[in-house]
Amino acid sequence: MSEFNVLVGKRINGLFVGDDAWSLVFRDIDQRYYCFRTKNDCCNTVWFNHVNGVETVLGEGNLFDILRGAMVTGVEDKGWTEDRTDGYDVIQDGFWTIATDRGYIDLEVRNSHNGYYGGTVVYDEKATLDKIDGLQAVVKDF
Repeated sequence: MSEFNVLVGKRINGLFVGDDAWSLVFRDIDQRYYCFRTKNDCCNTVWFNHVNGVETVLGEGNLFDILRGAMVTGVEDKGWTEDRTDGYDVIQDGFWTIATDRGYIDLEVRNSHNGYYGGTVVYDEKATLDKIDGLQAVVKDF
């Protein structure tokens, strides 16, 4: 079961990133927020590296689409890649696809570590927006 399954059945109309891309937050049409955080450690850095499909799914400025939101219909956890080395670091990438009634949002999470860790993303149901540094809206793919 994917950590992003909490979004299934929700109408999302906003996406935000903060904490130096360690946190990704979805907003639904009822102004509820769903915060996903990467788990980091002393020799392990995990961050949201790429998000694709934002403009298609969340609307391109059409107020009706933004207010109506996109219904999340499913989540696919595509897993983590095998370790690869980059100098002294070991790199892994994790992939998820969030299906909606308007298209797909693809997430890529990158994990850089010393060879003894793995990447992790968790749903933080107790998160408050005021505790997320540098929170900003995602309005296009990155």
